[in-house]
Amino acid sequence: MSSAARFDEIYARSEDPWDYETSAYEREKYAATLAALPQGPVASALELGCSIGAFTQLLAERCERVLALDFSERALALARKRLSETRNVELRQARFPDEAPDERFRVVLCSEILYYLKAPALAQAIGWLAEQLLHGSSVLVVSWRGVGREEPFLGDEVHDRLVCELGLWHAFDGRQEGYRLDRFDPR
Repeated sequence: MSSAARFDEIYARSEDPWDYETSAYEREKYAATLAALPQGPVASALELGCSIGAFTQLLAERCERVLALDFSERALALARKRLSETRNVELRQARFPDEAPDERFRVVLCSEILYYLKAPALAQAIGWLAEQLLHGSSVLVVSWRGVGREEPFLGDEVHDRLVCELGLWHAFDGRQEGYRLDRFDPR
């Protein structure tokens, strides 16, 4: 079963499988993520792995424009329902990093997705993120620090690699017990 099909199945069983709407962990992580954004209004943001759009809704309040991607058709249907009145968000089905957009953004947000990538895709994703930094984007990465069952990497492994490979741009370490948050800013 492909990853997208697996996630479609998860979202078919529950419209909020990770308790985005009710979890104290998620609320605290969302607040920390918003606080880690560059100061002031953000002209444009790319959210990779938007899921049901719970964080997208909050992000849209800080941004003039948000492009939110997910590879799960079912998750995007739920996000469209949630964000139907939010005019500054575009939702798009795409697989990252293979179908990353060509356009530039002030902020690129990767929340809870990079540890799902296999090694070649993670290398491709880090290369793409480095290009975004070179073109003036800030990159904000948030990952769960727990041990999963099917993820190829732990969140800490991904963040350690990001800090190693993108260290020149590392601007913020917001490490917490349950998640890790790092921001990389252009020079």
